[in-house]
Amino acid sequence: MVAHNEARATPGRAPKGTLNETRFAEIIEAAGLEFAEKGYQAARIEDIAARVGILKGSLYYYIESKEDLLFEIADRGHSRGVARVEAEDPETAAADAPTRLAALIRRWTTMLPLNPAYLTVAERDIRFLSGERYERVMAKRVAIHRYGRSLIEQGIAEGHFDPDIDVGLATNTLFEALNASTRWFRPNGRLSHEELADWFVTLFLRGLRPDPPTA
Repeated sequence: MVAHNEARATPGRAPKGTLNETRFAEIIEAAGLEFAEKGYQAARIEDIAARVGILKGSLYYYIESKEDLLFEIADRGHSRGVARVEAEDPETAAADAPTRLAALIRRWTTMLPLNPAYLTVAERDIRFLSGERYERVMAKRVAIHRYGRSLIEQGIAEGHFDPDIDVGLATNTLFEALNASTRWFRPNGRLSHEELADWFVTLFLRGLRPDPPTA
């Protein structure tokens, strides 16, 4: 599978078009914080503008609606997710399923601190996107889950994973558990991000193993 460059995979153009990409990135970050704290529906454009230090009217140079901001957060975040699952080197891609799944868990875990708005906002508020925007983001989500599912199916075919598991449920559990760690994990606590990744690797690889034969 060809790895994507995360910078290229992340859309960087404002809905109206702008030469000030740095400012637009600041607006997206501010919107993510506002949506995360108040929810998409309760968040106000003027409060997002205030976080950036500009007037509400100036914000409309970059957007036409509040939904533009939600779409940018969700689409950029899912693009990073697609890039991260596909960032598999040839040696790992040729390995067995437990090795590939462990590598995915580590890649995904290291992405989480870099993408908090995607997890808090996109996962919760994606339903407020309309039409083609919703479909575009969901297509990327499906691609992410399809990749994770393929690793579990590979593990079953190789005999490493329990053939009786529900593959869809296992895939959903994998990503839900990893993403949820942003709500409780603190890097200044007793675990580093690397140790957290190791813990998840142990949890899932042991949990997916087939039951030992009974005597």
